[in-house]
Formats: sequence, structure tokens, C-alpha cells
Amino acid sequence: MPKGQVPEKYRDILESTALGHLATIDEQGRPQVNPMWFLWDGEHILLSVKANTRKYRTLRHDPHVAMSFTDLQEQERYVEIRGEVVDFELYEDLTFVNQLARKYTGADFQHGYPGEHRYKLTIRVDAWTGQN
Repeated sequence: MPKGQVPEKYRDILESTALGHLATIDEQGRPQVNPMWFLWDGEHILLSVKANTRKYRTLRHDPHVAMSFTDLQEQERYVEIRGEVVDFELYEDLTFVNQLARKYTGADFQHGYPGEHRYKLTIRVDAWTGQN
């Protein structure tokens, strides 16, 4: 598995509306995978997680993750990253989740409210693999 930054040839997948499939390990050592909205900032994967979820507790316990992304046009083309959540940034407005919602729906987020505790997670890419 190559180390370091994800190559430019996968940027189209990471900037598309493909869902990312986030794999984590829970407190009992069991894997779990969830489809997630995400943003790619050119270096990190950015996610939104509510504070009262199992996913949040799991990531606080063990911040190591794997995440896969499939090309929406060519299903055999993908990129997978392995890394670690390096920042849990609390936000209490809908600014960040609205960015995610606009990417995926074209509109602001309709299922949250200001004051709801959410975290913007920043995932550092430690290694990647892919098929082009």
C-alpha cells in the first residue's frame, strides 16, 4: 500500500458525489462500515459526525480508519485511504454540514438545527491504494 498523499488521478472520485464508506473498529474490536458524505480538501477527508452517535464514540476510542470511494461512472475504479482522525472540531451551527449537503443535494441540510453538537472530523491520509 503506497504511503503519502493520494495521487491527482483519483481527485475526480474524491471531488464527486460518491459516498465514502467509513470503516472503524468499535470498543469490542468489531469492524463497522458506514456510508458517509465527505469533502476532500486536497489533503484530508472531512466528515461530520453527531456527538451522540456510536460512530463518534468509536472514533474517540480508536481514531484509525479506512475509507473507500468508488467512481460513479466506472464501478471497478476506486481509491481507498487509511488514516487517522487528527482533529475533532466541535461546531454548533450548520455551516459545515450545509457544505456537505450542498455537495450531495444542492441545498442546505434539512435534518439538523443550530445548537446541535456536531463534530467536523479531519482525517489524515497515511496510506492509499486504488485501481484506475
